[in-house]
Amino acid sequence: AYAGLILDLERRGMLDDTLVVVASEHGRTPKLNKNASRDHWSRAYSALFAGGGIARGNVVGASDKYASDVADRPVSPKNLLATVYHLLGIEPETQIPDRTNRLMPILPEESDVIQEMLA
Repeated sequence: AYAGLILDLERRGMLDDTLVVVASEHGRTPKLNKNASRDHWSRAYSALFAGGGIARGNVVGASDKYASDVADRPVSPKNLLATVYHLLGIEPETQIPDRTNRLMPILPEESDVIQEMLA
């Protein structure tokens, strides 16, 4: 379905203006459990990005040979979100008012755009 969506957006000339993100809150354990399935695993997971200013064909980061731990270029969820905001034209340092009109940051200060992902 993902490949079909990307190809359809590209055929229609919409991919450059559409950001497509597939991400989850966790990966799966590198080994099967006693029920022949996999449990939640937050130490390593994947995310897919396409269109909307994303460089094509890039892989950022790597896991070890068991897919259990990050081996190269760790990327945090807050950095993924900073990158999405940046591509949408919202800078990660942006602050918005809460219900009491206090300005609150949309991301923690240490959130960085992942430059290797950008076209």
